[in-house]
Amino acid sequence: MKLSELLQREPVNIPRLVRERVRKLGVEEIVRAVNKALRGLDDVVLDTLSGLMIGRPVALVGTVGLGKSTLAKVIAETLALSDPPYVMVACHSHMTAVDLTGDIDIAVALQTGLDHPLAYIPGPLVTAHGSALILDEINRLNPYAQAALLQAIQEHYVYVRGFRIRTDFALIATANPSEYEGVYELSEALADRFKFVEVKLPDREILRSVLIWKAKEYLGDLEAEIPPRLVDMLVKFTYEAERAGYPQSVRSLSYALADAVARAWSQHRSAGVRDLKLALAANLPHTSEVKNVLVNLFEKAAVSA
Repeated sequence: MKLSELLQREPVNIPRLVRERVRKLGVEEIVRAVNKALRGLDDVVLDTLSGLMIGRPVALVGTVGLGKSTLAKVIAETLALSDPPYVMVACHSHMTAVDLTGDIDIAVALQTGLDHPLAYIPGPLVTAHGSALILDEINRLNPYAQAALLQAIQEHYVYVRGFRIRTDFALIATANPSEYEGVYELSEALADRFKFVEVKLPDREILRSVLIWKAKEYLGDLEAEIPPRLVDMLVKFTYEAERAGYPQSVRSLSYALADAVARAWSQHRSAGVRDLKLALAANLPHTSEVKNVLVNLFEKAAVSA
């Protein structure tokens, strides 16, 4: 991108673009598109769309493995405000403001001029102009990076060594709970700009269907039966673990179920409780101490399921 072209950018009315796409596609079609990848999140989809239609950045908040990142991508792909439909950033604590805005390479600029393609390498806040920007795990951004993001959201400009570049985008972020390791509190000013939408564990019937659906997907063409009793145990365990203060990743649970079935299939038998217990211990991303607690919870759920 040439810097001179970026400096002459016209504003893009992103909320109007979103409204036009929602009007053209219909909310039902967008929900159907999401349901092909995720289930049980219809209300979350509606909350996200309503925020984007009024120009409000949306943050999807919830524990890991509930499909927040996938949801953000599917919504952006379905809306298709541009081609490609979104710019995605995996946020981390060492990310700087320059990582988000881009910077001018002084040496290149002095030798070849500011309009050389390599004189200014734009960051995602600039390249997302007219599109959707997905910030995955936004609360891993340190305060300096948060300040650069706030300026872009608030003023619709980024400032790079005195140059002012217009940027308009539909922002969908994901965030993990504040008690997770390695996360920062969003500044009060930045948090005030967001609509926070909670992504919760689906109800029992939907969770049951999701676990079977994803496990079958992971098993692929492996012709193996998923015993309904094991699914019931896993659903009961999931809710027991959440009540005990150990919310689980639906992704990890689905892999555990598929793992247990694949293990039994390799031995020419049906999966049993022991297979699922071993798979849970191997697939749940926790410390040994927490895993012991979870295994005990699973044993209790298995008895009463």
